[in-house]
Amino acid sequence: MSTHPLAVFSTAPGRGGLFLDFDGTLSDIASTPEGAVPRPGVPDLLCELQRRLGRVAIVSGRPVAYLAPHIPESVDIVGLYGLEWRSGGKYRTLREAEEWRPLILELTDEAVVRFGDSVVEPKGLSLTIHYRSDPELRAPMQAWITDVAERTGADGRPAKYSFEVHPPIRRDKGTAVVERAFDLDAVAFVGDDLGDLPAFDGLDLLAARGMVTVRVAVASDEAPPILLNRADHVVEGPAGAQALLEELVGLVVPVSG
Repeated sequence: MSTHPLAVFSTAPGRGGLFLDFDGTLSDIASTPEGAVPRPGVPDLLCELQRRLGRVAIVSGRPVAYLAPHIPESVDIVGLYGLEWRSGGKYRTLREAEEWRPLILELTDEAVVRFGDSVVEPKGLSLTIHYRSDPELRAPMQAWITDVAERTGADGRPAKYSFEVHPPIRRDKGTAVVERAFDLDAVAFVGDDLGDLPAFDGLDLLAARGMVTVRVAVASDEAPPILLNRADHVVEGPAGAQALLEELVGLVVPVSG
């Protein structure tokens, strides 16, 4: 019997689902938001795995508009932690999130005035402000995020060397995975950051329902220990994640036979 961490998919691949983070998982760590692109060969791997498994999806804090040019159309994308998605080639947004779009745009402009456009990442239904290039920005950014939450009701969240503003809607990577795994028997999630912990929580919920689940963490100098400790399997960096996908292609045959 195979001891591969994703060997569970080899018995009934058509009933298996593979969900993956993007930044730091399928892409190497980039110094700027626009620098994150899939490692060479990853899009082809995703396409092959979609042929072999019941479902393959990218679950990310990135907007669909950013991810779509990098991800094969046959692979689903969940963007902005579930506020929007691309499935079957069609783009959709969560209706209640749309009501917050005007305010998010106003806050994006406010952030640009306060911190400069080089560190502000507009995402339509959310926004991210980055301090990776200037750690001294962390404190004023955190203060601004706290103020925004108090005066607008928007949700402010810490992220990797950044802060995010979202509509106050209960959506995260965990809810995204649970919603899209309802008809599967086995589910795996691969991620590298604190934002991926809710996906691991979602797998706990699915496991309680009888599904077989696998938590894969991508290790790096920036990976939080709590994520690594929660994982069933750890790979070294995006290169390790890519190698895992390559091995999985060899483990399962296409669903179409």
